[in-house]
Amino acid sequence: MPAPEALKRALATYKDGKLSEAERLCCAIINAKPDVFEAQHLLAVVQARLGCGNDALASYERALALRPDCAEALNNRAVLLQELKRFDDALASCDKALATKPDEIVALTNRAGHSIFA
Repeated sequence: MPAPEALKRALATYKDGKLSEAERLCCAIINAKPDVFEAQHLLAVVQARLGCGNDALASYERALALRPDCAEALNNRAVLLQELKRFDDALASCDKALATKPDEIVALTNRAGHSIFA
């Protein structure tokens, strides 16, 4: 299955709440083509939802290595870092998200929330 079709299927599976299946599909895409940012990012989101924080963080890092200026991935990583009680790192990730997209409302809201915990 070509990467765009496989990615659509992985996203649909994620939206249906079938997280383990979405994770498997993302891994298959990444194994075939490791530079697909969307698959790396979706894998991180899925792993975070599955409660696999360290795996999710590693997936966010791989995704951000491919697209370091993605405000959404930076913000999602910030949320995970906060859940992992890495508050300084969460703030830094929020700040990077806002540096790339200053009007990102979700990042602004999360930045305000993170500063409470710092």
